[in-house]
Amino acid sequence: MSILITGRTLGLSILIVITIAILYYMQQSFSGKMPKLRRLQAVDAIEEILGRCVEMGAPAWYLMDTVDMTTPSVLAPTVATFQILSYTARMAARLGAKFFVPVTQGLAYSIANDIVEEAYKAEGNPEGFDPFGTVMYLPAGADRMYIINHMWSEQIAGAFFLGSWYHTAVIFTENAARVVALMLGGTDTTHNIPFLVAICDYSLIGEELYALGAFVSEDPTQTASLAGQDMGKYIALILILLGSILATVGFDISGIFAW
Repeated sequence: MSILITGRTLGLSILIVITIAILYYMQQSFSGKMPKLRRLQAVDAIEEILGRCVEMGAPAWYLMDTVDMTTPSVLAPTVATFQILSYTARMAARLGAKFFVPVTQGLAYSIANDIVEEAYKAEGNPEGFDPFGTVMYLPAGADRMYIINHMWSEQIAGAFFLGSWYHTAVIFTENAARVVALMLGGTDTTHNIPFLVAICDYSLIGEELYALGAFVSEDPTQTASLAGQDMGKYIALILILLGSILATVGFDISGIFAW
């Protein structure tokens, strides 16, 4: 029995290269030479949205939809969303913006509550955190009418839609748009990216959600992982370009992928 499966050796080789790149950048990060991430427009958008809320005297809402610390498929965007939440909460505390974070899952609620409370304390504004109103637990399903009603009654000026979003992305963003809230949206669920891009003023597309989380948190492990994955993208681009050139000149490239 062969250890290597015919036709998959190239993929295995690329995986090994990416893994080595991630481990290399991780070692560099922990030694103080962290890879530099590009500053996303969303970083400035966060301050702009919160600043608008302060100017208008209206609240800013931070919505995460599906947050689950026990489901692997949702864990990665949940962690990234919490990292962005910490940065956003600190900015809200610094500017004096009224901040509201509804959460629909018990464990995630506890974590979000601690993150926001610590953010306000770190900015020297502990009195700005309301233990009963800044972060609120809303049962899944019942949260929809509460959020929609309060969007209208409070006339929110800004909203963040980040994390793993599904059908509620359309429900909540449309209502936020109707009250003329300035919005930042981002998700890794590909079938909902178009809705957030179409409705929100600023958007994070796919893995930009993870990139923003790594940028604002300056987490060395996440930063190294992103840098290592970029190596895989470079390899893919080179292979696509090389394959296109060889196919154009009439070279049969099917044999390359047979090993």
